[in-house]
Amino acid sequence: MITGAETAHLNPKTPSIFLEGRLPLVVERTAADLALRDGQVVQATVETKLDRLRLQFKDPAQAGRFIDLPKELPAGLRLAAGDTALFRVQVQNDGSIWLRPLQAQAKAAGTVGAPTGEAQMPQRAQQLGFRPPDMAALAQLLRPGGLDSLLQNLSPATPGLAALQQWQNLRPSMAQLTPDKLQQLMQRSGWMTEAALLNGQASGVIDLKSGLRQLLRWLQTTGGEALGRIQDAVDDIESRQITAAETLTSREWVFSMMLPFADTEPVALRFVRGRHAPGEEKAPLVIHLHTRNRDLGEVWLQTRISSETQVDMVMWALREDVVQRARDMSPNLAEELDSAGLNMTRLQVIHGPGPAEPVPWSPPATGSLLDVQT
Repeated sequence: MITGAETAHLNPKTPSIFLEGRLPLVVERTAADLALRDGQVVQATVETKLDRLRLQFKDPAQAGRFIDLPKELPAGLRLAAGDTALFRVQVQNDGSIWLRPLQAQAKAAGTVGAPTGEAQMPQRAQQLGFRPPDMAALAQLLRPGGLDSLLQNLSPATPGLAALQQWQNLRPSMAQLTPDKLQQLMQRSGWMTEAALLNGQASGVIDLKSGLRQLLRWLQTTGGEALGRIQDAVDDIESRQITAAETLTSREWVFSMMLPFADTEPVALRFVRGRHAPGEEKAPLVIHLHTRNRDLGEVWLQTRISSETQVDMVMWALREDVVQRARDMSPNLAEELDSAGLNMTRLQVIHGPGPAEPVPWSPPATGSLLDVQT
């Protein structure tokens, strides 16, 4: 069975997480001023200040921060003093932000027919919006031996076990990675399974998410210590699906996944393409890569591809010997790109940690919409 959260990315024009197709709220203040990061879900209380409405953020990370709303709100967005509003943050290139409404609930006290506590619980799609951006649960599961440790005590007849074992056997080593194998890894990741099924293209494909979901349904009825870890890994996959669907509605494209390998740590991969304004050149594709590798240490790589053929690369590494090896091999990389019809405009190798989140992520406080610490 395919759930609503699993299919949220199949029809990007009408994602269920947005109510009434509301336009975003454009905010003049910057993300740094408000301690907000791109993709973050925030909750705010609507207050009245003089003749205007004000959004007062509730998360401790934004303590004391607020936004005075314009008198003319976007069409379809209706707010009144006492309401609680939920928004997803979208950071623009200049640091300014848009707030995309996810829901707005009226204050229950003294309201006839107010929704009950159960009705006010966030939907699964909204819960997934609170997942941390690093997909740590999925990364832990995809480490060499990580999934084996969860499966080794299960009966051979356990639903989903054979499919997951076959999926593991299909993982390449990092040295074996080729463009074709990269495509296969993406097809088996579970990020695009529902879309492939919709197009009749997933027959016989063994993918991670389907196997985990099948195993998860069985564990929910029988119990087991693997239940929580598998649920967290599935939530990491689905939260990235939700984010991808939301960005598509804004003519952007953000796709994140983990590349698993048989012999080393997984690699976090994120593809980003910004909005394309009419009359302007097509926005560049930016590829972010991050891994912790026993042979290379921790490495970050950012590749920017513009005009389809111009490649700009920046690499960060914590180990000095890895930095030197990368610098020594840069001429070989330039030659390989040239043979593929690509022009490397820059390769910069930096000894030190790579770029972090614009604002450090922290889970919502206890008592807010979702407490991921529990």
